[in-house]
Amino acid sequence: MKNVISITEARKRLPGIIKSLKSSPETVYQITVHDEVVAEIKTPPKIKPGEAAAKLLELRKRLGSKKYKTKPVSENIKEYLYVAEDSN
Repeated sequence: MKNVISITEARKRLPGIIKSLKSSPETVYQITVHDEVVAEIKTPPKIKPGEAAAKLLELRKRLGSKKYKTKPVSENIKEYLYVAEDSN
């Protein structure tokens, strides 16, 4: 469920917003400035323990060929560590 609130209201209600996210993690708060959505407050995605490390090891195996020996793994991990989300 999305809730659209002004930045002024978000400042006043921040502790309550955080509490509501704990009890209802699917809720999304869209923050507006001059009636334009500029930010969202939502719970972070759940990642299983060890999932990031497993993705890094998988990436390292794929980049293990001679073609990629000089390219650091750290330049290619963003797409594996950060999950793209649908914009609703």
